[in-house]
Amino acid sequence: MESERAHIVLRVLHLTQEDRQTLPRALMNLEGVCNVTVDVVSGVVRVDGAATDVELMRALRALGKEAVVVTHTRGPYGASPRAHSSSSAGLRAQLFLKLLRKNMNCCS
Repeated sequence: MESERAHIVLRVLHLTQEDRQTLPRALMNLEGVCNVTVDVVSGVVRVDGAATDVELMRALRALGKEAVVVTHTRGPYGASPRAHSSSSAGLRAQLFLKLLRKNMNCCS
């Protein structure tokens, strides 16, 4: 497990209202996880902490959930709550900036 804190956004399929309690409980049991939020309507799970994508995906699979990593930001600014909006517009903006950065790295 990495010691640096990260902010990981996952898209999880078929979330239920019950998952609002079960997913945070299961993910908080992983070493290094500091905070978990679940948005059932959008299917988005946000995790702050030092757990890896692999550890998170394994824990979700153990609960019968399929997920994909949307964003993974590591480092001192990655886990800043101010840098991440909980709205869908904020998530779209994050994805756009991520794609823009990839495009700039590709063409430079």
